[in-house]
Amino acid sequence: MLFLKAFLGIALILWGIFILFSVLFKMKNPDYKDDGTIGTSGFIELELVSKTFNRLPAGLAKGIVIVTGISFVVLGIVMI
Repeated sequence: MLFLKAFLGIALILWGIFILFSVLFKMKNPDYKDDGTIGTSGFIELELVSKTFNRLPAGLAKGIVIVTGISFVVLGIVMI
């Protein structure tokens, strides 16, 4: 059980660092916009979330992604 918690904690920390690295260094303003149509991938919930995300200004969307990355890192630290 301890190994599983440590593994999941490390995985969450790495995932959060990857998200933070991507949002801070790789993503540009056009990357925050989704031009797809709803219903093409089969995951309607995710498509609706991405369409709602498109209505936000790019700075606010970037802030939400940064908070998500930080929360993954914190959750991983708590799990370890």
